[in-house]
Amino acid sequence: MNHPGIKKALQAATASLLTIGLLLIISCTPSEQAHLTGTRSVTDMAGRTMHIPEQVTKVYVNRPGSILLYAIDPKLIVNRSFRFTPEAARFLSDDYLSLPYTEGSAEEILNLDPDMILTFFDINPNSIDQADKLAEQTGVPVYLASLELEDYPEVFRRLGTLLGREEQTDAMQQFIDTHVTPVLEKANDIPASEKISVYYAEGDRGLHTDPAGSIHSRLIDMAGGINAANIDAISRKGMSEISMEQLLVWDPDLVLVWAGLGKITPTMKHIQNDPLWARLKASKNDRILQIPYLPYGWFDRPASINRLLGIPWLADLLYPDVYDIDIEAVVAEYFRVFYHYELTPEETRTLLHP
Repeated sequence: MNHPGIKKALQAATASLLTIGLLLIISCTPSEQAHLTGTRSVTDMAGRTMHIPEQVTKVYVNRPGSILLYAIDPKLIVNRSFRFTPEAARFLSDDYLSLPYTEGSAEEILNLDPDMILTFFDINPNSIDQADKLAEQTGVPVYLASLELEDYPEVFRRLGTLLGREEQTDAMQQFIDTHVTPVLEKANDIPASEKISVYYAEGDRGLHTDPAGSIHSRLIDMAGGINAANIDAISRKGMSEISMEQLLVWDPDLVLVWAGLGKITPTMKHIQNDPLWARLKASKNDRILQIPYLPYGWFDRPASINRLLGIPWLADLLYPDVYDIDIEAVVAEYFRVFYHYELTPEETRTLLHP
């Protein structure tokens, strides 16, 4: 039947239904609107509320966030923000390594069409402002998660629920409960007179460092050591410059040598061949050690969840009798849980002694 009057009546009825539906959505609360439109309302760790799809399948991440989300589920990641050496790449999946490398521009993000952006960083007015601007530029919700080590249990809990990966984030939390929390508790009982002084050697000649209080040297204090660098931090990026004369005055018990971002640096080679470094008691006692660095540094750079392995590693290095850690077993467990990689005993020993 194709009667003009009936056709007009049907069109009018359809328009009315659409109008009523729109009014119903507008009159709903934000959470009710989210349900009707196939999204849900979530609040990030900065207190910012946004709508994300009911099921998130594609996430754009910043550098520290890429390590976090790789642990939760590497299949969710749409971008790669690190360039890896062959030595580091062997511990990561081929699918992840084949992802496009990005610098974080709005155009790059839009090309990858993610459901959300995860920014794992310090939460402060500046990072909140940047997240708001990025969300405005891209039209993609930006979820801020706290980079503070103490906040990791809350980060894992929230993201496990958000992404539907609670079983994996529970396993990540179990690692903290078993291998990190006991270190922090025992560190408080180490007498000040028995604490070991530690110098963190950065830069090509080892004469840059990060003092106590810096995000880049936190593990020293957390494992019960004393940061030998009694200086002011110059910025969040760290790398305060010192002189060799100052280092000789500090004369630390232990020197930890950085490794850059996932690759070995010439720092250790320089230290081993410099006669001035040989004057330190740490050198005389064979206590100048290269920090393990694969696939990311265990101590720092980037300052992400890779530090969770650095805490028991450094604790075992400083006070083996106090902590009684089977470090090879801990390393193997960390790689299994956070990198989804089964280490061989030989690989574990190689990682521990680069």
